[in-house]
Amino acid sequence: MTSAPRLVTEVGPHTAISLGTLWTAVTRAGGAVGFAADAPEQDIREAAEQAIEDVRAGGAQLFVLEDGDELVGAVFLRRGAKATTRHRADVVRLMVHPDLQGRGWGKALLDAVVAHATAIGLEQLLLSARGGTGLPDFYTKQGWTQVGLFPDALRIGDELRDEHWFQLRLS
Repeated sequence: MTSAPRLVTEVGPHTAISLGTLWTAVTRAGGAVGFAADAPEQDIREAAEQAIEDVRAGGAQLFVLEDGDELVGAVFLRRGAKATTRHRADVVRLMVHPDLQGRGWGKALLDAVVAHATAIGLEQLLLSARGGTGLPDFYTKQGWTQVGLFPDALRIGDELRDEHWFQLRLS
C-alpha cells in the first residue's frame, strides 16, 4: 500500500538508486521530467545522484511516496538562494510511477509541498511544465496560474515543445 507523501529528513545510501529507478520508469513512459523517453539510463541515474547531492547539501528538499521499501513518487522543493528570492521556491520534477498514475498521487505530492512551503513561510511557488502534455491543464486545475510561456523552449527528440511557467501565491 502506498504511503502518504512525506518529507525526507535523512537521505539514505540507496536513495539515489531508488530515485534513478523511478526517474527512468517515468521517463520511459514519456513523463516530462527532463529527459526524452529514449534518454540513456546512465544520464538519468547521474541526474538522480546529482539531485540527491543537492538534497544532502541543503539546496533542495525531497518529498516522496513509498510502497513498502519502493520509491513510487517524488518531488523536489528548491528554495530561492538569494536574499531577493528567499520568499519563494521552485517545485521541480513531480514524478509518480507510471503504474500508479491517475490515482491522485501527483496531487497528493503537490499538496504536501504546498503545505510545507506554507508552513515554513514561503510566499510563492514556481514551476514549469512541458507543453504537448496534460501537465499545463493539471496545474491549472490545482489552482496554479500560468505566468509565462516560452515557445519552442524544449527539444524532445526531433520535436520542439513549449515550456509553460506557473506560479502559486501562498497565504
